[in-house]
Amino acid sequence: MYGDQTIQQILKNKTIAIDQLDAELLIMHILKKPREFVLAHPEYNIKWLKQRRIKKLFKKRANNIPLAYLTGHKEFFGLDFLVNKHTLIPRPETEMLVDLGLQEIQKLMTKDCKLTMIDVGTGSGCIPISIMKHRINNELQIISYASDISFGALKIAKKNANLNHVNIIFKHGNLLIPFQSLISNIKSPLLITANLPYLTEEQYHTSPTPEIHKEPKSALVSNDNGLSLYEELLKQIKNLATDYKLHFILLMEIDPSQSQLLTKKIKQIFSRVQVKIKKDYMGNERVIYVHYCHDTFVC
Repeated sequence: MYGDQTIQQILKNKTIAIDQLDAELLIMHILKKPREFVLAHPEYNIKWLKQRRIKKLFKKRANNIPLAYLTGHKEFFGLDFLVNKHTLIPRPETEMLVDLGLQEIQKLMTKDCKLTMIDVGTGSGCIPISIMKHRINNELQIISYASDISFGALKIAKKNANLNHVNIIFKHGNLLIPFQSLISNIKSPLLITANLPYLTEEQYHTSPTPEIHKEPKSALVSNDNGLSLYEELLKQIKNLATDYKLHFILLMEIDPSQSQLLTKKIKQIFSRVQVKIKKDYMGNERVIYVHYCHDTFVC
């Protein structure tokens, strides 16, 4: 018969080399206890079956399976998100897209209008869900949509929207293609957010973070210096803006090395557009801000 072990014994005698904090978080996950409990009660006895589950997770973590995949959760912008192998794990730098989206909503508070918001390549849904959850202007009518080419990701995104009690309409498809008929009838400002795959093959293979290779490669890597999907999105927007006289704001997360090249592409595609490069909290050029207003709008 296998005996019980205390939290302290499991942490002290673990034969698999993983970070102490990760070990504590995995124990916390299996025990369904807060981390404060794990730290304050090293004498707490853990039954053998739970010990076995904990040690299996230790082994997976040692094989570079991301902690978020093992627990099934990741915090982002103060909210809890479900994640799995179908979704990219939300990164802290992506919170900047949420901040900028909220700033654009704030600007519209003084205007008598509504806003249509579309997040493309939504993954876990963390960007539109965080924006809808944290907006302070509930009087502004916002209709929120999101798309992804992965059915698995959309399933998780829908669960996250329900978990966080926000209303978002999810569509399966490539970028803006699922919304063409919708956009043709839009008479209000359009906010588009995008955290699309932007790593190059070289960046992916030489990444100093081994966990990245356990995430879906299709959510990380793109051709043409990492910008092929962004260029495709820009061309889609250009066609829609020309046909339907749009007023849109586009926010795109990028690698800092891509800012000048993508800015050049934007100005090649749009003859009259405002482009700004926004730096993240570490001083890196992280988001491209694009503002286009057709002559029929007062912007």
